[in-house]
Amino acid sequence: MKQRTAIDIRTGSCQTQAVVSAIDPSSIMMPSYTEALVDPGGVFRNPADVVEHPWFTREEKRTVLVSWARDELVLENVANRSLPELKPRSRIDAVIEALSQIDPHGAAEFRAAVSAIRAQHVRRSFSGIGLKGLVKSQPIRRDA
Repeated sequence: MKQRTAIDIRTGSCQTQAVVSAIDPSSIMMPSYTEALVDPGGVFRNPADVVEHPWFTREEKRTVLVSWARDELVLENVANRSLPELKPRSRIDAVIEALSQIDPHGAAEFRAAVSAIRAQHVRRSFSGIGLKGLVKSQPIRRDA
């Protein structure tokens, strides 16, 4: 808050008055670009908040979302490899959706990577039961 000093011309006394000015954007606690890059999931509640961030440039938003997508992709990949029986709680789909608003091509690349990871997860899940578990075995008929 700023202060202003005024002199009363009738009495000659000085008075200090508090002056409320418009809100200075730098006084509002907003995450820095560096904080958002290091831990986007900890800084923002959801990926859409990155897209709506008032002070990041379009390129900064894209970079933060790509960083977040990379983190979520690693999380999903590690979870699928280490604990395939669990369904990981990844926010990759929401991050890709937000990224598609800024960089559709980049979002498409992440979608392809996620599809590949999920396809591997499905193949690993079914490899344990073998083909017999997927297809009922029926005798082959040979009609002459």
